[in-house]
Amino acid sequence: SYITPVPGGVGPMTIAMLLKNTLLARERHRGKA
Repeated sequence: SYITPVPGGVGPMTIAMLLKNTLLARERHRGKA
C-alpha cells in the first residue's frame, strides 16, 4: 500500500488518493457488472 505516515498526520493528499481509489474501484465494478 502507498499509505505512509506523514509528519503532520494524515495529509489531504492521502485522503484524496483514498477517495480517488475508492471511486475508481466502484467504476470498475460497475463496468464489469
